[in-house]
Amino acid sequence: MTELHLFRPTAEQRELASSAEAVFAAATRAGVRASDGAGPGPGWRLLADSGFLGALLPEERGGLGLLPSDLVLLTEEAGRILLAGPVVETLWIGAPALDALDGAGAGELDRVLAGADWCSAVDETLRGPDLDTAAVVAVPGPAGDVVLTAEALGGLEPVPTADRLERSSRAPDLDVGAGRSLPPLAGVGVLALGRLGGAAHLLGVTRWLLDTSVTYATDRTQFGVPIGSFQAVRHRLADVHVELEFARSAVWSAACEVEAGAASARTAVVCAAVAARRAFALADRTALQVHAGIGMTWEHPLHVHVKRGHTLASRFGTGRTLAHHLGEQLLAEAASAPRSEPPHPSI
Repeated sequence: MTELHLFRPTAEQRELASSAEAVFAAATRAGVRASDGAGPGPGWRLLADSGFLGALLPEERGGLGLLPSDLVLLTEEAGRILLAGPVVETLWIGAPALDALDGAGAGELDRVLAGADWCSAVDETLRGPDLDTAAVVAVPGPAGDVVLTAEALGGLEPVPTADRLERSSRAPDLDVGAGRSLPPLAGVGVLALGRLGGAAHLLGVTRWLLDTSVTYATDRTQFGVPIGSFQAVRHRLADVHVELEFARSAVWSAACEVEAGAASARTAVVCAAVAARRAFALADRTALQVHAGIGMTWEHPLHVHVKRGHTLASRFGTGRTLAHHLGEQLLAEAASAPRSEPPHPSI
């Protein structure tokens, strides 16, 4: 593996994340989806006006020229604010995929960058968000990734989710042969980019859960003192903070490995996805325990973020799927590593 990178965003990256926070909040208020739920709404066009939809594209092709390590910060903010729509699928996968078609997807890319259309992607179970309204859908495959139009998806099966921000479905009859072949995006492919962006997205939800729980533990009093002064509560929140920082470092490191074209980039991405899921799971349980009864009510926004987190955590691979992929990749790396002679036993 390459050298582990410390998660230390630069001043420029922090300023970019702050700008993104303001734009994402405005987009959420304006409505990311159309009023009938079918396709992009006014809020999505605000994202287009800001240039964020082409975040990974070079500036000369209408993008911002950001690196994956920049985009993880923006995607985390999107998760914290609960920005709806196929954010990861468009910013991380769809727009770069259309750009990689060397002009063949120019018309579609122009519409995506203008906010008139958005993109989607399916995972290994052929499930993805907004498949019925996406202009193009990226599909990972063992023989290579492809981009499909909506017509090649075939019939869609709605997939129920706990999250009302999500419109998920499966495309069991999609025709991969009708797709346009893609080079491995960023050297790692559709599935790995989706997992990296999804991990960053989940970090944002986890951060909101932690911040909100800390605020509640500071304000809520019991026996005349804030409940956050009790060791049992304080230590639980500290554990979440540790897991979140570990996951953030894993996501950051994976993004840097993707940028560097490291041979271990796919392994680092799976590790990041696992770490993000672990951090969310702990934050989920802890937030519900700290908030107690109020956290179970519809009046408190906690349930919205918890449901959103569970939806994001199930995208691009379950825990079992990720563990299986991680084992396969580690074994493959070990098999390809140069073998050294065993040391001679000391006499």
